[in-house]
Amino acid sequence: MQTVNHGVELRLFADLTLFSKAVQETGFSFDFISVTQLNTSFVKTSDKYLILNIKDYEDEDPNNLLFLSEEKAFLYSKKPPAPQSFESFAKVYSKPYGKSTVLSFLTLNKAQVNYKTKLETLISGMKELEERFNAKRYRDLSFEFERLYDRLEDFHDIVIRLEERTIKEVETRHISFDYSVLMAESSGLLDRCRNRFNMLKDVARDHELQITTELNKRIERLNDVVKKLTALTVVLMIPNVIAGHFGMNFVFMPELRVPLAYPAVIVAQIILTVTAVFVFRRIKWL
Repeated sequence: MQTVNHGVELRLFADLTLFSKAVQETGFSFDFISVTQLNTSFVKTSDKYLILNIKDYEDEDPNNLLFLSEEKAFLYSKKPPAPQSFESFAKVYSKPYGKSTVLSFLTLNKAQVNYKTKLETLISGMKELEERFNAKRYRDLSFEFERLYDRLEDFHDIVIRLEERTIKEVETRHISFDYSVLMAESSGLLDRCRNRFNMLKDVARDHELQITTELNKRIERLNDVVKKLTALTVVLMIPNVIAGHFGMNFVFMPELRVPLAYPAVIVAQIILTVTAVFVFRRIKWL
């Protein structure tokens, strides 16, 4: 547990059990273990306290749990804001709900930095995919983009609720400029993530179109080969039919006694073969 003193005490916990125990000592009871198993951020309010679950994007223990009341401001996080980050807000602590306002802002800002870092990592992966497409990598990136977009939507909704000043435990008017910047950056990250996700889908569609085009070209080449083989078969079949006719063994074959039958057959074969070649060339099968 860390404490930050500026006339008031802020309690930062890296252990969930200690955080839960500290909250129970204030007279409130809440199942924070179940909260950490949720996959979304959320806000829970009552007349006397506020609980914020700000989902981060770390691989392990991604939750940032805030318990805020008029007298208490507790944070559970494996990586809480650095103590020096509280220095610039020292004047705010004396104001009503000043400590809870600062603590929630710093936690949100830290989470947003992690979201931005994750988005940049995904964008780099998408650029690599554009250069060399891989189906498994595409599925993994799609899942990560969708997951990040869902997290950003939840995050942005929380920031909007706080910016609208509907929750008394977070008086954003004390640091209105900082919250306005946070709001703008959150909206920008959400738009970038959505646009990049759509671009990723375009990459997949372009790849599918390229594969389809190449497949169509191969089919066209195969059809051309089949046409040529068919034409060649027909051309060669003509002399084979005639040769087969004269090669039959029958006693009565009067054409064998005709003096010009043999040269006539040869001429007929040549004429028919040339005609077949000419016809197939006209229809561009040869």
